[in-house]
Amino acid sequence: MNTTFFEAGGAMPVSAGLSQWIKRARLPLDAWSRRRRRLVAALIATLVFGLGAHGWIAADLCGLEASRAALTASAQRIEEARRTLTQLPSLRRTAAAMPAVHSAVASWSSADDVRGVSELAAQNGVALLAVEPGPTSGEGSERMRSLQLTAHTDFVHLMAFFHGLSQLPVLMVPVDVTVKQDGAALSMSATLRVFDALRPASRAETAHAYDDASLDEDDEEIVFFDPFSQPRMSADGEPADAAELRLVGLLRDRTRGLALLDTPEGATTVAAGEQLGAERVTQLDELGITLANGGTTRTLTLTEAS
Repeated sequence: MNTTFFEAGGAMPVSAGLSQWIKRARLPLDAWSRRRRRLVAALIATLVFGLGAHGWIAADLCGLEASRAALTASAQRIEEARRTLTQLPSLRRTAAAMPAVHSAVASWSSADDVRGVSELAAQNGVALLAVEPGPTSGEGSERMRSLQLTAHTDFVHLMAFFHGLSQLPVLMVPVDVTVKQDGAALSMSATLRVFDALRPASRAETAHAYDDASLDEDDEEIVFFDPFSQPRMSADGEPADAAELRLVGLLRDRTRGLALLDTPEGATTVAAGEQLGAERVTQLDELGITLANGGTTRTLTLTEAS
């Protein structure tokens, strides 16, 4: 006969209930009731289904995220197409003007190379001595032919001639340019590479080419000077021998600089602090160099000599 004792509250002791649950859990599988088996099977099935569903969604096996991305991209393309549609009238006007340009460039030949360069030279005071067309090489936009020329001019008109090449209907790039002093004028020989399938940039495009460029504070503007100009004065205001020293060029960076001088012995380069004959280079900047001889100093600039 089993006797069960209850406390005053009418509930079975906690330890007795826990021991009973432990005994039930330790029952072998063949001793489980049919109800218990169904309940455990349902829990396992629910757990497996939840894990599988989570993996399915995470791996996007159904393609839902891919469909959403494709829908977003389609919406963006539709919006771009609408913006392009609003610009269609201006695009049609631009396209209508293009055939005339292409036809003019397509008909450009080597004879036009000679004619265009000759007219440009006459407009800028350059006396052409010889113009010799070369063979054509390359295909498509890389099709190129050379044009050899020699001429007499001065430095100002030479720079105007090279600048005028950008105003021709086809792209002409000067290479292998040689300029020598020839008496009171300059003797120039150069090779022009003509790309008749390309056009030079317009002035408007060139003006806005550097609008978004970020320049450092130490960046300097490019200034062209005439290296063949004769000296006009010395630093002390006294006439000097022009053949003694002549500043030809300057090369500077943030740490040091070099000056190219034309001396009676030939061309030479000096830096700040170096000795040059009886004088010493005390300063070198973008304007020129300063030479000191005892208590006397003088300055050579790109347009001055002594």
